[in-house]
Amino acid sequence: MKPLFRSLMFLAVLLAAMPVLAQKPMPAEARAAKTIAILNDTKSGEVSAGAQEQLQRWGHFTVVDDADSADIVLRFDKKTDRERSNKQSTDDKGTTTYSGSVTFSSQVHMRAYLKGSDTPFYSTETGDSKKKAGITCVTSFERAWLEGR
Repeated sequence: MKPLFRSLMFLAVLLAAMPVLAQKPMPAEARAAKTIAILNDTKSGEVSAGAQEQLQRWGHFTVVDDADSADIVLRFDKKTDRERSNKQSTDDKGTTTYSGSVTFSSQVHMRAYLKGSDTPFYSTETGDSKKKAGITCVTSFERAWLEGR
């Protein structure tokens, strides 16, 4: 029984460590970056305002307007999902009842690109909206940058 217990414990520790093992380290170019630009494709200026506010609070990068001259570009976009459901039921007397509902959800995505790259080196998303989404995404990037991953 002891070998089985040891094997199960080893497997449990390995599975718990997998998210840490799967993280990629922050590229050296990102660690050396000095300038950062924000591209906002969310249709809400508040997202970029929140991102800029958090970047200024952090104070590590100089925020520039020109994405072509920035060392890092943070690109924001938003995905909205709409789910419809319709229901029809008939009771014992033959009366039919109809009902419907629509559920909306959205996610703001942020991807970080190094100058001249089409592949992001970091990405995050949040269910927050507007200004808070920008703050949340930059805070996540800041945390990852400080941890070196």
